[in-house]
Amino acid sequence: MMSVTEHRGVSAQSALAIAGARLLLKPLIGLYPVRSWSFGPLALGEGLAKLIGWMPGDVEVDRMELAGVQVERLVPTSGTLRSDTAICYYHGGAFLAGGPATHRRVAAALARALGVTVYNVDYRQLPDVGVSTSVDDGYRVYRAVADSGRYRQVAVGGDSAGGYISAKVVELAHLDAARSPVAYFGFSPLLTPTVEDGDPRYEIDDAYLTVGKLRGLRDFFDRGPVAPRGHDDATEIDPAAFPATLVIACTQEMLRVDAERLHARLDGAGQPCDLHLYEGGVHAFPVLAGATPESAQAVQITALFLEAAFEARLQRRAA
Repeated sequence: MMSVTEHRGVSAQSALAIAGARLLLKPLIGLYPVRSWSFGPLALGEGLAKLIGWMPGDVEVDRMELAGVQVERLVPTSGTLRSDTAICYYHGGAFLAGGPATHRRVAAALARALGVTVYNVDYRQLPDVGVSTSVDDGYRVYRAVADSGRYRQVAVGGDSAGGYISAKVVELAHLDAARSPVAYFGFSPLLTPTVEDGDPRYEIDDAYLTVGKLRGLRDFFDRGPVAPRGHDDATEIDPAAFPATLVIACTQEMLRVDAERLHARLDGAGQPCDLHLYEGGVHAFPVLAGATPESAQAVQITALFLEAAFEARLQRRAA
């Protein structure tokens, strides 16, 4: 049986984040209209993060283009660099918000913890393009990194919507018989974008996300110009496509359902998957990367998981 770990207890910092999300974010999200004209202001978060310009002191960050897609490349400047290993990281934000700057902290934390290069992907988003185009951007970056000849091992992962994109990267690589990622990790991944009547996610009192908003957003996902490939629901992807998998979520977030669905799917097929569920918490909390004890631990768990996946791949190649 695959590993399911439940983390009990809520730190003071996490309790404060939960309270802030419920008092401020949830009412705002509940009132915010789901219309094309309303998407633009949501991009201000990435613009503000760029303006603030936070940079990690021990990680070099430079912007570049891969396969026609903008990315931030993060390379640790202290410790030993694994020059043959990389991670493609896909930020969350419901396919319409966020970017490399808002998620630079978690990308830098992974680069630092593992001594690897991280490509923080600036994929195109709503309302300019549909989700299949976001996925295509993410897949093209992965193929550019994996096929570059520089890296023997490439892992993929992300949070929320980025967890969906990275799961689709896994699927598309499998469908194309391309080199597969060495590992997949998802922080509160949004894996089932379509909401049906009776969806169990309606039953969870999330700190700030609402199933109704996701259902409303779904109408905008099929905007093209790239046509969809494979499964709409990432929990229905062929389990054989998945490498070693790690999923981290909170017990009281609606996307816990997505995490448990993927775990059950892979479990039934005998594929390796670790699921970590944190009591309380807020959606995609690992991206806080040290702002709470839980996020620091989640990054450490992810680093240990990836370390083991990298080592296992090397041992298989040496055998």
